[in-house]
Amino acid sequence: MTTEPEPTPEPDPDPPVFQPYLYYKVTARDDTETCVNFGKVFEFAQCYSNNGIVRIFCAKCRHDMRLLTAELLDPQPEVS
Repeated sequence: MTTEPEPTPEPDPDPPVFQPYLYYKVTARDDTETCVNFGKVFEFAQCYSNNGIVRIFCAKCRHDMRLLTAELLDPQPEVS
């Protein structure tokens, strides 16, 4: 009898790099084990990169979430 090896988990991707003062579509995952949102991935349709810095936090546990992907919005939203 042979047993199959357990699959190797994929490593977390490098965090996205943001250009300053632009809008992105961002996905983020909650990695706080004690949170009800643990392991859930959320998408944010319009996330503003303030001076190249983006922080997303969980509304339940108030901890920062891990940024997974960022897609520059083209065209950028018009702001008045």
